[in-house]
Amino acid sequence: MTEVSASLTRSISEAAKAADRLVEKCIDHAVAELQQAELQAERSDQRNEIAAAWRALQMQRPRWCSRYPQLLRAAFTADASGKAEPAAAAPTLRPSSLTLVDDTEITQGIESARLAQQLVAVLERPLAELDALMSTAMGLDGVQPERNPLRPEIYARTLRKLAGENTPEPTFPGMWLRYMAKPLAQGLEQVYRDQAHLLTLARVQAATYRMRSAPSRPMPLSPNSGQAPLASGHAPLGGGSGQVPLGPRSGSGSLGPNSAQGPLGPSTGGSGFGGGSGGSAFTPMSGSSAWVSTSGALEGSRPTQLRDFVLRGSPMAEQTLEPSYYAAIEAEIAAIEATADEIAYDAAQARAHMHMPPVDRPARRIATDSPLPQETWGEMAGSRERALVRGQLKKQARRLGQVYALEVVRKLVDEVAQDPRLLAPLREAIVGLEPSLARLSMVAPRFFSEEAHPGRQLIERVAERSLHFNDEFSVEFQAFARPVNQAFQRLNAQESFKDAEPFRQALATLEASWAAQDALDAEGERKVLDKVQSAERRQREADQIASEFSQREDLASAPEPVRDFLLERWSLVVAQARLSAAAPGIDPGGYIAIVSDLLWSVDRARALHDPARAIALIPRVLLKLREGLVQLGEDPQPSDPFFRTLERLHRPVLKLRAHQRHREMPPAEALAVAETQPQREERSPDNLWMAESELQAAGFEEAPDSGAVPLTPQRAAAAPAEPLDEMEADSLLAHLEVGSRVDLFSRQQWRRAKLVWTSGNGAFYMFTSHGGRPHSMTRRSLQRLLRDRLLRPVAGHAVVPRALEAVANEPQSQAQPLPSGHAGP
Repeated sequence: MTEVSASLTRSISEAAKAADRLVEKCIDHAVAELQQAELQAERSDQRNEIAAAWRALQMQRPRWCSRYPQLLRAAFTADASGKAEPAAAAPTLRPSSLTLVDDTEITQGIESARLAQQLVAVLERPLAELDALMSTAMGLDGVQPERNPLRPEIYARTLRKLAGENTPEPTFPGMWLRYMAKPLAQGLEQVYRDQAHLLTLARVQAATYRMRSAPSRPMPLSPNSGQAPLASGHAPLGGGSGQVPLGPRSGSGSLGPNSAQGPLGPSTGGSGFGGGSGGSAFTPMSGSSAWVSTSGALEGSRPTQLRDFVLRGSPMAEQTLEPSYYAAIEAEIAAIEATADEIAYDAAQARAHMHMPPVDRPARRIATDSPLPQETWGEMAGSRERALVRGQLKKQARRLGQVYALEVVRKLVDEVAQDPRLLAPLREAIVGLEPSLARLSMVAPRFFSEEAHPGRQLIERVAERSLHFNDEFSVEFQAFARPVNQAFQRLNAQESFKDAEPFRQALATLEASWAAQDALDAEGERKVLDKVQSAERRQREADQIASEFSQREDLASAPEPVRDFLLERWSLVVAQARLSAAAPGIDPGGYIAIVSDLLWSVDRARALHDPARAIALIPRVLLKLREGLVQLGEDPQPSDPFFRTLERLHRPVLKLRAHQRHREMPPAEALAVAETQPQREERSPDNLWMAESELQAAGFEEAPDSGAVPLTPQRAAAAPAEPLDEMEADSLLAHLEVGSRVDLFSRQQWRRAKLVWTSGNGAFYMFTSHGGRPHSMTRRSLQRLLRDRLLRPVAGHAVVPRALEAVANEPQSQAQPLPSGHAGP
């Protein structure tokens, strides 16, 4: 497009003018949030960093308010004219390309992509309205959301670019943007409504997803041809362009309850879920309800034929179809076109169980006969319209394999739509994509049996990705679902396919956006994993050092508190020193050497025999002990009981004067030492010690005893009536492995999490939930969560292979023989 319409130019100008007020509100909100975060920060270095960040942002206010509208206007105009610069690196990141992109570009791309995702999740409805109007204003053929120059990605990318200009610290922009998402979304909602109103006043009509239709009736059949000729102007399938034209979709309505079967009887699609919304009053024809009559027709039942076709292909797939097949299809299409209105999608019913914990919500029934949300799926929202597409494609079929393929696609979609692991909107999206999958099957009849085929990969990857989420009403899931729905809508807007390239492009676009989020999550996950893996290495080294300490002769006679301290805590200090030393060595920092001095100082007889040495030695020992614990990262408080005990053990020699050198320690003081010995922590050899800061970084969660902790309303709702017994919990635990997904009740919320690490001895586990949030726990805590049903494993089998297996293994009891009059082989 060389020039834009006057209405579009005005809309761009108005949106740019509003940007100064928009960015000013974002700055005010971010500064207020950062000031609150400063007050809540526990460490002084965190408080200083946050304070510096909000002060720097406050100083940027005048420049941002004048510069942001300028940058946005330039970005809008360039995007509308098709001269926009390529987006930052992150939206198209792939692991293999990370080393070729500047770190700053990656960071900017990731942060802008994350902000854009947050905006899209909130702005779905006003943005959809503006997308349709903008597409018309730009003279586009149908709705093309990615061409809207006012889309959130442009705002996010421009804001991140501005934040990176003259910033005093590279970490500040990410911190600023994190607190700007909410006010930016609120401001953009008003901007989008204003611009939609402006375009409507300019008499701009909203674009729709349109499809061209072929004539509703085929050309007369040639008595000897064995097939129906294509409508004028369309190339035959398998020759020429390879396109398959789409037939008409006129009329509206629903079949009666007794009209939902063709020559092969009733549809078997889509059931198996209790509760939820009711299905449509219209039940579409079976994908092969008007079956085939061919010179080599197959005998037997449909399940046998489809099983062979799915598993290994059919030798008769290339056979042509006889005129009786097309006559039956014509009758089926006519019946669909004559139906009355069907039941509309019930949004209230879809939200009926929103108040329940996501893991306890009953799964809504969704199948190929289900109505879909009109605002999302347009013409394809009604099952009747999808049935018409299916019928027209059956009419266009020229080979037996194409008829089989259409039947398999319908059954495959039905099976995926019934997978209880997938959230209802995602299952609706798979149903909504059925027309495109059916069109694809006309040029690639067995694409579903090829693991690497883009059509199958698109379904599999979207379904797999959706397992990151367990709540269809969460902002995170909605941010994931919207681009998926848009990609599927664009595929449905194409009335035929030459090959699988559109599916490959759709998947590549989605994968690129996911890669940006994954790169962001992976960075945080890597840092946490480094900490826990470092702690595991330190523990192994400490256990070895403790074993060496236990062989010392002078340790055997030492007081028990000192012996426990050396074996349990000081071994960790020595291990930490070895692992963090710049150069390898046996005793970096001299932490082993001080052990002999400590043991000598608490040997009462030897210390009293040489008090001068003891008085000189004790301060140096205490200083070294505290230094080592600081290096380990341990808070002082847990070690206070030990140092009080050590003080009492040293008290006789410190009080000793020259004339008291040989006086015995008073019995009362000896009793005081014995009574104030710190309680020894029971630590089995497979436990993993971590400092408090490390536990916080790893998201350590100690499962409370359910009988001793009062239930909050959320926890009460999350806890089922019947916990698992110990054997059942252990069985579930035995099947958990790295990569397993679970639903975890953490911080009063159900989260979908993935197991990313376990310690080598299986005593420590770490999960991560959306955004890379860590959740770490001991084996004992994990067992308790499993028993209380506060951690529930999610089945991990692949979606498409399972659905194909179900299609191939359809019970013979459901078989329906071919209609009489069809020739045998």
